[in-house]
Amino acid sequence: MRKARIALFLLVPAIALGVYVLRDHIPGTGGHSDPGSEGLESDIVYGDLPEVSFAMLDGARPIDLIQMDLAFPDALKELDGRPVSLTGFMAPFDDLKDMRRCMIVPSYVGCTFCTPPTLTQVVFVTQGGDGSKSKYPFIEEASRVSGIFRISHPESDHPGQQAGFLYSIENAVVAPHVGEAPQRAPGHATPNDHSKGKEAVPLPEVAPADLVEDVSGLLGMEALHSIAIEPVNSDRFTEIIRANLESTYPEADRSGQAQAFSSLGLLPTDADWIDTVMNIELTRRVAITSPTGKEIYVLDSVPENHPYVRLLLVGEIAEALTNQHFPAKSRQPVREEVSSMNGDSRRAAMALRQGLNEVAIFRYARSRGISTSSRPPSELGEGSPKSINAPKELYQWLALPREVGPFFVDSLLDSEEPQLGFEAALGKPPSTTMELFRPLFYQDASRWRPDPVAEDFADDLLETPPSFTDVLGIGGLIPWLSQWYAVPEAKNLTGNWTGDRWAVWQFPEGEYVLLLETRWTDEDSARNFRESIPYHPYQRVLSDKGGSKRVRFLRGSSESVFEYLPAIYQDAPKKGAP
Repeated sequence: MRKARIALFLLVPAIALGVYVLRDHIPGTGGHSDPGSEGLESDIVYGDLPEVSFAMLDGARPIDLIQMDLAFPDALKELDGRPVSLTGFMAPFDDLKDMRRCMIVPSYVGCTFCTPPTLTQVVFVTQGGDGSKSKYPFIEEASRVSGIFRISHPESDHPGQQAGFLYSIENAVVAPHVGEAPQRAPGHATPNDHSKGKEAVPLPEVAPADLVEDVSGLLGMEALHSIAIEPVNSDRFTEIIRANLESTYPEADRSGQAQAFSSLGLLPTDADWIDTVMNIELTRRVAITSPTGKEIYVLDSVPENHPYVRLLLVGEIAEALTNQHFPAKSRQPVREEVSSMNGDSRRAAMALRQGLNEVAIFRYARSRGISTSSRPPSELGEGSPKSINAPKELYQWLALPREVGPFFVDSLLDSEEPQLGFEAALGKPPSTTMELFRPLFYQDASRWRPDPVAEDFADDLLETPPSFTDVLGIGGLIPWLSQWYAVPEAKNLTGNWTGDRWAVWQFPEGEYVLLLETRWTDEDSARNFRESIPYHPYQRVLSDKGGSKRVRFLRGSSESVFEYLPAIYQDAPKKGAP
């Protein structure tokens, strides 16, 4: 079971926050034994308390994924630090046999015991004091939780915040709910009927035209042309995926892309860029939309009524609607600071579209009572490579637009007319992945001043200009740093990024060297990043004059490549720390 996967990469599914020992204790008064805990020790008494509902909790909106700033409804802020009560369903955090630390969730369809719901729909609960040795039982039906309500703020230091949760209830008393209570939704897993390998329950059949109409209604975006959902075999599907990747990554740039990512540890040495990315895509994709939005190609080996397949198909219908309303020619960056598309701006624009797709998936799943954590059907893996030699950080890099995009899109959308903010953003998309993490930077240019590195920044380093140059962005720096640091720490290290660019030189015998230049808002941020660059045997961390907001380092395919460089670079340190 994954713990505390509720911060960014819900988003990021890819970012599990650390779990810490809980030590905070708020003294209670008197003795008490609740109905569901005979024999348990408790020194806490709660009387009539204000009720907190999951609808209230869902009113919080994240506004920054670097500092994890959120905007909370006034009603919730008034209850912060006060005793409250909440009705919901238990889910284990540590051990089903002892619910001293547990989660309280609404009645969601699916396996709540594998992955918590969303950031705002799960509450971390601690029962008992520091010295209590009692074990607290699991309550299968609806439970009433009473205790001290806590909101996690950036400056907070309470156990719930340390464990990565947005909300928590401390010194709680949990008992079976008496009276009218929410009902567990059909298919909601319990500890008794949950099985890791259990097949997903097939969904009712739905006609393609009806599914298109459903998604159109959720997004407020009518189809301009009919959308044909065309089943294709695995060979044809692979061809379509490959053609899509080849159009995204021109042939002249692929070797440089592969060498750069290989030198950063994000790609195996000598791996083919297109083949590696394509094989990863084939492990998760079941459908792909044509650029015109008139066709959606679906892998014919997977059942379309499987929850995983249905939800991905919903996302592709959203993509098709977007392609119809906003043709590719209109999806170009127009920001003054960006003269042409680069890797970072492409991924930012991609996140905009994928974010809307994920919003459509979430809304459809919620409206139909479908779990968004459904496992892929077994048929999906049958035609895919059995083993993909790629580090997990490359998976994180590829998934970032899909994981962070919904957060960015949600900051733009009107609840009643979601097309409004999205349409404006497509005309002026984010130009950096920084804006995905910090949408206020996109909405208000005065909050942040990017400092992009010129495309010819490395032309004078050697006699010949580099063979390829591109922008990594924090959407690349975070996965790279997460090889050594926890993702929250990697985010903090890159939160004051203002620009970067890398360049690759290619030499005989397949040798190459990478130069990465980064820029930061202030000297401290630059120094912190410099000191965080880990040791590498074929690396040189270049020094600048004191007070510089620039950090540069070189990485090569071997030690011998540094012989091609001026002598001043050959003796530079191999790590960033002093």
